[in-house]
Amino acid sequence: MLLVTTALSGLMAGAIQTAPTPAAPPSPQQPPARQTPEPEAAPQEEDPVPRATAEDARGATDLGTVNVTGQRPRGSVDSDIPPDLTLSAEEIQAYGASSIAELLTYLEPVTRSSRGSGGQPVTLVNGRRISGFREIQSLPPEAIERVDILPEEVALEYGYRADQRVVNFVLKANFRSITTQVEGRTPTEGGRTVTGLDANVLRISGGQRWSMELEYDRATPLFESERDLVRDPGSAPFDLTGNISGIPFGAEIDPALSGQVGETATVAPVPTTGFTLSDFAAAYGDPRTGDLGAYRTLMSATESASVGGSIKHDLNGTTQITLRGSLQDDSNRSFNGLPGVVLTLPDGNPFSPFADDVLVYRYLDDAAALGRQTDTLTGEAGVLLDGYLGEDWRWSFNGAFTRVETDTITGRGYNAAPFQARLDAGDAAADPFGLLAPADFTRTANDTARSVSQRLDTELVLNGDLWELPAGGVSTTFKVGADSLSLDSTSTRGGVTTERKQSRDRISGLTNVTFPIASRRSEVLPLLGDLSVGINAGFEDLSDFGGLSIFGATLNWSPIEKLSFLASYTEEEGSPSISQLNNPVIDTPNVPMFDFRTNETVQVTRIDGGNPDLDAENRRVWKAGVTLRPLTDEDLTISSTWTRNATDDAINSFPTITSELEAALPGRFTRDPAGNLVSIDARPLNFARAEREDIRTGFNFSKAFGTPTAPAPGAQPRPGMPMIIGGGPGGPGGGGDRPRGEGRDGGGGGGGPVVRMGGGGGRGGGMQPGQGRFMVSIYHTWRLQDEILIADGLPILDLLDGAATSSRGGSPRHEIQAQTGVFKNGMGAFLNANWRDGTRIDGGAGPDLNFSDQTTVNLNVFVDLGAQARWVEKYPWLKGARLQVGVRNLFDTRTEVTSSAGDTPLNYQPDYLDPEGRSIGISLRKILF
Repeated sequence: MLLVTTALSGLMAGAIQTAPTPAAPPSPQQPPARQTPEPEAAPQEEDPVPRATAEDARGATDLGTVNVTGQRPRGSVDSDIPPDLTLSAEEIQAYGASSIAELLTYLEPVTRSSRGSGGQPVTLVNGRRISGFREIQSLPPEAIERVDILPEEVALEYGYRADQRVVNFVLKANFRSITTQVEGRTPTEGGRTVTGLDANVLRISGGQRWSMELEYDRATPLFESERDLVRDPGSAPFDLTGNISGIPFGAEIDPALSGQVGETATVAPVPTTGFTLSDFAAAYGDPRTGDLGAYRTLMSATESASVGGSIKHDLNGTTQITLRGSLQDDSNRSFNGLPGVVLTLPDGNPFSPFADDVLVYRYLDDAAALGRQTDTLTGEAGVLLDGYLGEDWRWSFNGAFTRVETDTITGRGYNAAPFQARLDAGDAAADPFGLLAPADFTRTANDTARSVSQRLDTELVLNGDLWELPAGGVSTTFKVGADSLSLDSTSTRGGVTTERKQSRDRISGLTNVTFPIASRRSEVLPLLGDLSVGINAGFEDLSDFGGLSIFGATLNWSPIEKLSFLASYTEEEGSPSISQLNNPVIDTPNVPMFDFRTNETVQVTRIDGGNPDLDAENRRVWKAGVTLRPLTDEDLTISSTWTRNATDDAINSFPTITSELEAALPGRFTRDPAGNLVSIDARPLNFARAEREDIRTGFNFSKAFGTPTAPAPGAQPRPGMPMIIGGGPGGPGGGGDRPRGEGRDGGGGGGGPVVRMGGGGGRGGGMQPGQGRFMVSIYHTWRLQDEILIADGLPILDLLDGAATSSRGGSPRHEIQAQTGVFKNGMGAFLNANWRDGTRIDGGAGPDLNFSDQTTVNLNVFVDLGAQARWVEKYPWLKGARLQVGVRNLFDTRTEVTSSAGDTPLNYQPDYLDPEGRSIGISLRKILF
């Protein structure tokens, strides 16, 4: 077969390399000869790649110009829209990821969508829908043969909305492994330790697959005292030892004390020994400000344990069933400081040297009294049926049930009434200046919140060719779904219990039709290249919101094989999620906020939860993109995409507080009579309008390097490896119509597919034994517009020019994401760098805040110990082991915030914005095949 292929390639070389469009196929009278192996053509030891001899050439038949098409690679997405990027197994190895979930994290720069909410992309396996991401998240990357990353428009063809990119994982046809991993990570500044233990069992055999995973993760808390922070003590002078003041606060304590200290004494620290008037005069000075850094967490203590599994079974060769289930238990514990009590010390009390009543401000040494504990239990079960109807139609039915129980307990401190009664009675054992025992006070009832969310989803998707046009089949997708959701919540705040019940039943439908207009392969308007137009429409009928609609159109044009354009328009209505409407209301005390009105950092109570008054939003998205693959023999892809979003009644989280925001939403802010900010209502809200426009441009390049190791004599290709036989249009990234009914088994057979070279992502040849692979990608985002209008009649907030919606300032006008990796001989390094432009917040009547630009670099270095033959020979247990060292924020960079007054507000200190900073992690992974 090798000689026949070589001779045939020689005869076709001129036509394939020079013809801009494919020639007509050979006449039926001269079909291509079958490529059957001949014994005498076997490779010889001295020449592992035989060349066609003159005698071979004389005996060969001239077939004229032949268009070699073969079939698309196994597991490809069934779409005319080509992948933006294809990663081979060797390129995947260069990331050093331990699971598909971790790999997807590394791929975030190329899977990010500018159209949606920034959520996780749609994931497929072998070009087919899956029961849910949990089905594959723990699988080892060694099981992946290829990854295709496609634009959002492809999601429509699988029954999803076009607001998420599509990532298709093509798994190896036959694979089995047992994987275990232990890991640990800690910041270089110390204070926190993260540990984890994972295990996974995987078996793939053609269309059959099953897996099971166990995971456990634990992180210790990080306290403020473990970072270089300065905290504002607040207006009330609480302290563990204590302070005193007159009544009311700010009034003179005692004229006699004022006379001894030489000024009007309004606040004074409690002396450490002795409680006579002279002792208070000797200790007089600034009030004590108790450092509560050891009692307040910057990062919570967390613990998580989960178990899950899935099984996929081929029922009859055309229909597959997947069953999955998982159970996860998460806990989170944080601390918000010490509880304070205010005691009134009457004159005449045995412990009072004063002529008048005074106030005593003390902390009680019980951090748990203001702590928060959150426990979440999540259970999931799902089933997926996937099959074919005839040769052209594929169907899938997905059913899933999810139940989430969340319990939150927030401490509210202590009531001083029991101890106050003893002071009023002159109890000689009730010393207000001595050690205060929490048992002498009454614990204030905790705030509690409990929510139970249940969701039942079912949907049926049917796609195939509705009819044939000269340029190809009219690809059509129909989806119908029925969902039932409920969220019951109960919250108790300050002794008042509020119960809410919210349910939603939804019936939905979506259809997408793609019309091929021109096709090079079919020679229909070949001067136009490949051209198709898609139209999609859908609806949702929600029991609590009524009818919502979706409409969109897509234009996909490839004038030449190396160049493609994609343009689309989408208009859709979206309802708020049931959790945005009905999450329990939770108060968090002692949250630092910068108050632009007073130019101070203050401690406020932040109110979070659901907002039942949210309205549906209407989003319009325009998108136009171009992709260029300029080099035939190199894996280089250059792309640029312009996106514009305009949303009416946009649903958003509460933005960073500014004077403009408070003027627009005065009901969300609470101030005391003195004008001090004491609480904010940070529940989600609707903006009247939000508009965003950006251009994202970048490239991906990958190349094998080094001299390949010659294969052993008589070596055969491994099962599942592609056989490269020549070029031609319509390959992995080409356009044109497509054959249907390929790769039905989903898992593939034993032999590898025929792959065209020169058409799409993943070109440039695979990495051969003895070679290494280098890859680099750089993407630049240029934001042209990012504005919000909170309500009609109010000024527009320009996030690119002084407005803000997060604690990190406004939106950076420019942002760059860069990745580079190298892998060879079982060793590799992967570097991810992100740079974001500086921003600012216009403080209005207060100071402006300027946020510096920031560059963050993450480095991951790993070595496959099993690939080091000498080590394995000495230590056999190293076989299948991998050691990995990762550094997050390699240069420990932080955003620096300065006000126009020249200082840094307390809640914008670098250790508040990024308390972890640089951290180093190490993991040992063992995989048994």
